[in-house]
Amino acid sequence: MSTTKNKTVSRRQIPSKYRAFRPRIVQLSARCFLKIFGWKVEGFVPSLDGNKNLILIAGPHTSNWDGIFGFAAILGLDAKISFFGKYSLFTKPLLGTFLKYMGGIPVDKSKPGKGLTDVAIANMKKLNGSLIAISPEGTRAKTAKMRSGFLRIASAVEGQIFLGAFDFGRKRIFLDTFYKPTGNFEQDLKWVREYFKQYQAKHPEKY
Repeated sequence: MSTTKNKTVSRRQIPSKYRAFRPRIVQLSARCFLKIFGWKVEGFVPSLDGNKNLILIAGPHTSNWDGIFGFAAILGLDAKISFFGKYSLFTKPLLGTFLKYMGGIPVDKSKPGKGLTDVAIANMKKLNGSLIAISPEGTRAKTAKMRSGFLRIASAVEGQIFLGAFDFGRKRIFLDTFYKPTGNFEQDLKWVREYFKQYQAKHPEKY
């Protein structure tokens, strides 16, 4: 366990290159939401030199509540994070507007020969020096193993992987660990999955 887990992250600690500079009322409202529910963000948010992307791998993902508290943390810290979502979600009037405001990038998987990972890589190559969030499970449902897409993405865009965990037992979002892939997908996926197992998911039976 890293000692940084005892350090609460504040918006002042967010590197300027990752700041969204949203209205103060939005930031305060999000922080109040987290406080009401008893949640905190602990650890640190690193800054990478140059145009290298910081890829935040968030988990364990078993509930929509992960996204709710995750979005609240993003707003409360005034962080500028890019993430990918199904194109259909962005076509819904209110939801689509909110997702784009939060940094969402719609991905259309309907094009022949283009999987989600390939489309994500193509979009991410346009992002330089960004903070990008990805869920390694890719779904809230229980899966036999993680998907390797985030490893392919990190390799393709020369991004550095940083882990973020939801712990519903302690009501914390932990940001504290870099991971350097070995090149062996099975070994890397096993390590990341074991890392997230130390935290209590909203629905542990789904992880």
